[in-house]
Amino acid sequence: MSKPNENHACACSCPNLPANELADSGRRQMLTSALALAAMAPMAALADGEPADAAPKRSTKPQEGDKLAFMLGEKEGKEILPSDLKIGAEPTLAYPLDPATGKALVAKASLLVVVRLKPEDLKPGSAKNAADGGVVAFSSMCTHYGCPITTLHPNGSQVVCNCHGSVFNAADRGVVTNGPATRRLAMLPLELKDGAIVVKGKFDGPLGPPT
Repeated sequence: MSKPNENHACACSCPNLPANELADSGRRQMLTSALALAAMAPMAALADGEPADAAPKRSTKPQEGDKLAFMLGEKEGKEILPSDLKIGAEPTLAYPLDPATGKALVAKASLLVVVRLKPEDLKPGSAKNAADGGVVAFSSMCTHYGCPITTLHPNGSQVVCNCHGSVFNAADRGVVTNGPATRRLAMLPLELKDGAIVVKGKFDGPLGPPT
């Protein structure tokens, strides 16, 4: 199987979806640029240098007890509250929020796609990992070519990669319902704790495309 052209890695080609349901090119370009900056963040930190006796930093991967922070928009870096997430709204891109520092943990591998679904649509596998009745989170990296998952499918319970049209069922642990992706999205368990959306455990599968 030939490798997709990298120059088209974020070009929308989703023939099975109505055009008016897809994010416009400006939104995709903004997301792509933000992801590129996220990927560069660890390299920038290394370039700045740190004292040899500096305390080790925690991993950027989501950990139990982390909250969630907006990746983009006027609330960038701020905590995502249950009231911020609406049924039928486009997915929210988020980073884990370190409770010790109050800072978002910015890295491509820690980027999440968060969506609120109707509780009655959730299959058992998603229901047990949902917060506040219907808030679910997955790794944002498409398992086909690593593009960000950004769009809600018209049926309201699936999420779509705008690069090559892969569709994943957020109501059923992120299983693939339309390729070219062949592996489901890794789900991140959440819970509602003291009125906040909190990470309950580790990703339940591998991130991104098979290697």
